[in-house]
Amino acid sequence: MKNKNFGKIFNFFKREGFYVVLFLCLCILATVAVVTTRDNRQAKIEQNNTSVVEQEKKKDTAQVTEKPYTDYDNAEQVKKPTNTETKVNKEVKNTEKTATVSKTVDTKFGKPVEGIIGRQYSEEPVFWKSTNSYRPNFGIDIKCELGKPVVAALDGKVESVKNDTVDGIQVIVDHQNGLKTVYSNLDSKVSISAGKVVKKGDKLGVVGRTTLRAMYEAYGDHLHFAVLKDKDFVNPDKYVKY
Repeated sequence: MKNKNFGKIFNFFKREGFYVVLFLCLCILATVAVVTTRDNRQAKIEQNNTSVVEQEKKKDTAQVTEKPYTDYDNAEQVKKPTNTETKVNKEVKNTEKTATVSKTVDTKFGKPVEGIIGRQYSEEPVFWKSTNSYRPNFGIDIKCELGKPVVAALDGKVESVKNDTVDGIQVIVDHQNGLKTVYSNLDSKVSISAGKVVKKGDKLGVVGRTTLRAMYEAYGDHLHFAVLKDKDFVNPDKYVKY
């Protein structure tokens, strides 16, 4: 019985063997094709992913290259100066130039008249024999001879010439630096006028007897000299010594 069944099977493979082998070959080819297609697809996906990554890296590199150098400490930079930097540089140069010129300007007071101190500057009331009263003396009275030349203590511009003050005929010179000098008790023949630009040592007039409140003081003829700093009287002794 067994031999009979075996014989049938053998005969079947003998008759249909070609087709069985062909079927197996087709299965193998189909399997290979599927595997190959899957591998190719996976390789293509990986290749696309690699390309995307490379493009992203190139993009990041380009951004880094375009980034301003100012983010890096200690990096040498060469850049075109902005309008603001140019303006600041010009202002600095102008300031340096002005400072250099200022050093050549004479800012030391000269004596307005030759003489000696008759009465010192005083913000506290002091006794005045000529008026029999007490009042401050916002200047110095320089004892000197009648008709003595009075000159500008510093370069400046004549601000005013007054003929009606209690200190007599008066000349005020503005020195254009916050300081003004006042020359009082001048003779009526003043040799200067308002608006005139004067240099240190230029003649303004001569000592007179036009004061109303110090004419009869013990020290006699004198020039009343005062200094204004930002509109306030200050002690002339800070600027000129007698």
